[in-house]
Amino acid sequence: MGKKLLILPGIILGIIALVFLLQTKQEPRRAEIKERAKAVMAIEVQERNFFPRAVGYGYVQPEKVWDAVAEVKGKIIKIHPNLKMGVFLKKWEFLFRIEPETSRLAVEGIEADILNTQAQVAQLDQNLNDTQRQRKIEDKSLDISNSELERKQKLFDEGIISKSDLDKEKQRLLVQKSVVENYKGTLNRLPAERRALMANLASQKAKLKDARINLKKTEILAPFDSRVSKIGAELGQAVSVGQILASADSVAVAEINAQIPRYQLKHLFSKNPPPSVTIETLRNITDGDQDNFLNFEAVVRVDLQGETVEWPARFSRFTEIDPKTGTVGIVVSVDDPYLKAQPGKRPPLQKNFFCEVVLFSQARPNSIVIPRSSLHENKVYRVTADGRLEKKEVTVDFFQGNVAVIRSGVQAGDRIIVSDVIPAIEGMLLSVQLEKGLISSLMQSPTPSPQSQ
Repeated sequence: MGKKLLILPGIILGIIALVFLLQTKQEPRRAEIKERAKAVMAIEVQERNFFPRAVGYGYVQPEKVWDAVAEVKGKIIKIHPNLKMGVFLKKWEFLFRIEPETSRLAVEGIEADILNTQAQVAQLDQNLNDTQRQRKIEDKSLDISNSELERKQKLFDEGIISKSDLDKEKQRLLVQKSVVENYKGTLNRLPAERRALMANLASQKAKLKDARINLKKTEILAPFDSRVSKIGAELGQAVSVGQILASADSVAVAEINAQIPRYQLKHLFSKNPPPSVTIETLRNITDGDQDNFLNFEAVVRVDLQGETVEWPARFSRFTEIDPKTGTVGIVVSVDDPYLKAQPGKRPPLQKNFFCEVVLFSQARPNSIVIPRSSLHENKVYRVTADGRLEKKEVTVDFFQGNVAVIRSGVQAGDRIIVSDVIPAIEGMLLSVQLEKGLISSLMQSPTPSPQSQ
């Protein structure tokens, strides 16, 4: 009993302490929750001059290819002293001479035939003059015979001469008439004979001209500045008509026939085309004027083991649409592809180089351009004035490479997020870092020449 009384004061003190603690306890402090900003990269949209372009690929070919074809047969008796593949030739530079004796003999033979025909014509003209002169004499003799017959007819009527004398005079008159008629026939025949000789003479002169041309064909000259690409004959070799002795490529202009997808070409044409295009307009457009008419510019690029080399080019013409791929053929030209070479920097634009061709149209001013990667289906993530994410629906005009040209939904001054945002929650707070050179890097070279800008 005594031990229980000793425990009781401790229990009472514990109860008093518990009540005190409960009455004096404080509410727990709550920590303030702060909103965290998501770090993103963005660009500030600017209006800029945008050059629509199309890209195609093709091989370099010379504008002109010439085959030195033998037009006469014979043995090659002389050849260019340094005729080798890759050698450059000047216009009218000598290449081959084929043995000319056969052609020279043909010329001399025809010249002799012409002299003979000319002599026949001269002889015929002399005969014609002699015949005309003799006929005049015989005409006078015929007049005399007619007068003599009339006189003897009167004498016979008067009984002065016999009938046999009258008959003899009639016989002489008939003979004289026959002589005159023979001269008339000769005079009628000689002009026809002369025309035949003159036709023969004209034919012989034409053959002489052709023979002299064949004689000139025994010497073969380069028709334009060129580079030898093939050799098919040697000194002393007998060649036949139609045989190719050598081939050469023009060095004045190189052409690239590139294939470009049709959807790329659509954006090259101006939104404000000429008011009307007629067949007469197209008929009057030459190859050299098409680039001016269409306002196209071009750049040719060649990848040389990782290093890209460019040549300025000019649009020349459209070709055919490939029925298999649906691509459109275009031809661009590079003037003086060998003269534009720079040792150690730019090689000559040689035949069969595989090239990238970039075709530009005139600039579209005030264009809104954003990175293609900043599009999320048909929306962009825009940074609002208070730094929050807004999903904005846009309409894309067209894509070009890594950029998109926007028709509506974005305007100059807008800040568009270009980095990944996961998750992208409407209204979330953003910490924005602006990328100033991103668009320029995405639209890097090739670019049009300064004249077009």
